[in-house]
Amino acid sequence: MATDGIPQDNMAPGPDAGQTTTQATTAQPGEFGSSEFGERLAYEKPKYQDLWAFILFYVHVLIIVILCIYFWGVTIPDLESETTTTTTTSDSDDGSDTSGVWVTLVCALFAGALFGMLWLQCMKMFAEMIIKILLFVQIGAWCLVAIMGVAIGSTYLIAIGIIFALFTALYTWCVWSRIPFAGACLSIASQIVQTYHGTVWLSLGVVVINFIWCIIWVFAIWAYFVDVALQRQQDLIDDPQCDINDTCTNYSNLIIFLYLISLYWGLNVWRNVSHTTTCGVAATWYFNPGVIINPSRGAFKRTMTTSFGSVCFGSLLVAILQAIRAMLRAGGKRGCVYCILLCIERIMRYFNKYAFAQVAIYGTSFLQSAKATWELFMNNGLSALINDDLSGLALTCGAVLGGVVSGIVGYLISQAFYPDNLGYGIALAWAGFILGYYACVILLIVVASGVVAIFVCFAEDPAACAQNRPEAFAKLTGVSPTMQEMAQNRGIQAAPQQQQQMA
Repeated sequence: MATDGIPQDNMAPGPDAGQTTTQATTAQPGEFGSSEFGERLAYEKPKYQDLWAFILFYVHVLIIVILCIYFWGVTIPDLESETTTTTTTSDSDDGSDTSGVWVTLVCALFAGALFGMLWLQCMKMFAEMIIKILLFVQIGAWCLVAIMGVAIGSTYLIAIGIIFALFTALYTWCVWSRIPFAGACLSIASQIVQTYHGTVWLSLGVVVINFIWCIIWVFAIWAYFVDVALQRQQDLIDDPQCDINDTCTNYSNLIIFLYLISLYWGLNVWRNVSHTTTCGVAATWYFNPGVIINPSRGAFKRTMTTSFGSVCFGSLLVAILQAIRAMLRAGGKRGCVYCILLCIERIMRYFNKYAFAQVAIYGTSFLQSAKATWELFMNNGLSALINDDLSGLALTCGAVLGGVVSGIVGYLISQAFYPDNLGYGIALAWAGFILGYYACVILLIVVASGVVAIFVCFAEDPAACAQNRPEAFAKLTGVSPTMQEMAQNRGIQAAPQQQQQMA
């Protein structure tokens, strides 16, 4: 799809913008149209949705900041002054310089973000080729596992390698015809987010915000652990038998659980803010035939105001599941309950992506959007699942490669500061990998968000795509029988050359 067909940020509307054609479409002149779910992208009629979640999120952020300040500024100094023995915190403070740690982490984060930007460009140009290569790489990797088993004489590795190589080959054969469609979606979404670069800048901002949020949260929970340790030490001074009698101050699982919810909630909210904003931008592009002046600003404004409560609500549900799993994992309980929770969490994450697209397009509450999303899954669930799986393959690979690059950068920079400490190098390389992977995930999520928005919009109104974005319509229907059938069911016929291509 050529960039000429995509309106640019900060361009004035063309004279033909908003005009209708004779094709059937729900869009009206000068509007984005409406459907059975409501009026689309109605920024001029704001209504706050799920306001309780909106307020609760900001209250919880304020509480975390206040707890961090209170523990470090009031409670801990008071306990240290009352404690007659040397505290564990003073023992651990060896006066070492940590500036190298911070420099390494920042550089690793920057390397991950830079690689994510490069991968965006690669997906725009070679989306279909990337997916095909990755599928063959998976087959080759399992073959290597089998070869390794032969080399070391391990029947277990040989069996695992052969079985998974065969399954991966079968999967590749089954989805091969879907690759052009996934590649088309990735290519279109990549061009949208790179043209409306506000979404990319927002993703970079989310990387920084979540990095800051993690630092604040770490200091807050660290302060809690130090506070409990100091109180426990004071209890032992007052009553040396309290440890035996189990009367000493101890850590509260409930408080730790609430801290974990706070961590995951904050991370999920800002990531979903980026996702919802990108869906709004992609929907604006989809339902408007002309050029648009900075659609990112309007989409972001609604996401952070009237739709922010819906984002917080959906993110909270996932955060609670993540916190429960983290508590079970910390307790070594990885049984059936853990696996069930993991499956529910993944289903909810997948479901939320489409629900937030509805939030972005219609400004509805989270429950209303979830209902509309369920109706979408009932009609087009299998196609969406397969498309998302193939699209996710390219995105996940980019995130992993970004993590590897950041890990290497982290190790090399750490050696400049701590050349004689291999442990520091390995730890910072691992931390760099995590930061780089996370930075790439947040950056590449804009492409995944664009794919989700394209699918939702096309499923609801393929006529709007045929009228407003004929190049995108030709690309989608030209490689997907499902999309062509969806369009034909709405009375829209593909061009003769598209039909010949599908034959």
